[in-house]
Amino acid sequence: MPNGMENDKIIYRSFEGFPDANLFEKLSLLYQDIFDDADLQIFEDRLKTKKDVLIIMAFAGEDLIGFKIGYLYKSTIFYSWVGGIHKDYRRIGIASELARLQETHVKNKGYHKLRTKSMNRFKPMMALNLKNGFDILDVYTNESGQTKIIFEKDISLK
Repeated sequence: MPNGMENDKIIYRSFEGFPDANLFEKLSLLYQDIFDDADLQIFEDRLKTKKDVLIIMAFAGEDLIGFKIGYLYKSTIFYSWVGGIHKDYRRIGIASELARLQETHVKNKGYHKLRTKSMNRFKPMMALNLKNGFDILDVYTNESGQTKIIFEKDISLK
């Protein structure tokens, strides 16, 4: 069952597991709008197959304007996989609030660390990670030739 809170007319709701058809459609459309290289099959497969999936969404009225999705990585590590904000709603704190809500939720579930990855082309996300206390853990090149940066944050200390 979703729960939400209001913050300056933006409503935040969290969902565990795979969302219902209506929410999945909204989520898929926003995902495709934000990411020009979006692969809906991979997106859906991860949501359906990963354990302890957490989706936090930001709404303006009925419109989905942002999301942050993660899942179990290892027993005490939560992987913050993907997130984004509709271009008309950027730079007003929604991404920071989604990150804060995710961190609070997973810490309350007993996770000790948050892990995420980014790429140099997503500079705002990299800056947000560093601003929010993540450390760079590693850098590697994947099989597609993309350089990935792994960030991790210890949330058990606070």
